[in-house]
Amino acid sequence: MIITNHGVHQWDIVPGLPDTGGQNVFVNQFTHALARCGFKITIVNRGGYPHPNTDVLQTGLRYKDQNQRILYITDDRYEFVRKEDMHEQIPALVRSLDASLTSEGAKIDLIISHYWDGAKIGALYNETLPERLKHIWVPHSLAALKKRNIQKDKWANLRIDERLTAESELIQRLDCIAATSSTIRKTLVDDYGYTGPDLFLPPCVDIERIHPRTVPDGDHIWDFLSQRSGLSKEEVQGSKIITEVSRTDTTKRKDVLIKAFAAVLPRFPNSLLVVSIDEKEGALFRDLTDLIAACGAGSRIAVIGSIWDLLPVLYAVTDVYCTPSVMEGFGMSAQEAAASKVPVLASSLVPFVAEYLSGETT
Repeated sequence: MIITNHGVHQWDIVPGLPDTGGQNVFVNQFTHALARCGFKITIVNRGGYPHPNTDVLQTGLRYKDQNQRILYITDDRYEFVRKEDMHEQIPALVRSLDASLTSEGAKIDLIISHYWDGAKIGALYNETLPERLKHIWVPHSLAALKKRNIQKDKWANLRIDERLTAESELIQRLDCIAATSSTIRKTLVDDYGYTGPDLFLPPCVDIERIHPRTVPDGDHIWDFLSQRSGLSKEEVQGSKIITEVSRTDTTKRKDVLIKAFAAVLPRFPNSLLVVSIDEKEGALFRDLTDLIAACGAGSRIAVIGSIWDLLPVLYAVTDVYCTPSVMEGFGMSAQEAAASKVPVLASSLVPFVAEYLSGETT
């Protein structure tokens, strides 16, 4: 059983939806790898509300094949709940999980949880069983790390201290923690006193999907970027394209990226910034689009939403992938860009870039 509780989990991930991104991709790719080894996997995700794009109710079971399925568990709220506010929902979600698995007599051999809320559900579910299961946690990020990397005035809204307390308590109830980067591992040791097994489980790239490729002039990506930017197809094809694709969150610092682009555009007027900003993120969406309007570079900025199907080709037409993010457990989009042989510009807080791309001498 793999628990990835928050966000909108499905077989075809739509990056950019609220709380939906690299972790969801990681879980699906990890699940597919386990299935190829002969394991049966149930992915557990919070449901009970309509999908933000399709309005289809997220309930019941969704099978990919006989070895892979998603189970949507529910609580007393029939709406999306952001990951920071999952504390109050967890007892009901545990009851839903227990009822669902008990009703079908499902046998679980191992629990692998992701993020703090998934770990807490796994730990509490374990306590309902007559015989305790092994439980491995893959945190992806940690409250102590986030607390260091973001401004103090944002701590309360993100409920950082509550999360820190929850994570500290959980560590005592787990069999093992698998780090996705050495940054996560060091934080576990230094801030939480973790002394357990040193397991490393980094994200990987699906090379059948993400790889270097030549994009012909007739590809749909050019018309798509033309529509999003207001430039002609020929102007897009003649541009140097800078891309950033991630969920819409303050820790991604898209505002820094937009300001930086506006600052360099006069020197490189044939540049085009392609940035993902989700309209469903209300106030932050308005702040970022207002910033684009005010910065004087709007005619050279293409705002995109969730483009899962187009992502491999978007990477391929990108000249530089840029992420100023201050909160990454690994940096999957940067890794995908690199797998497409695209240069990556990043903050020093993206582990994939700091630990793998830059090397010891940079």
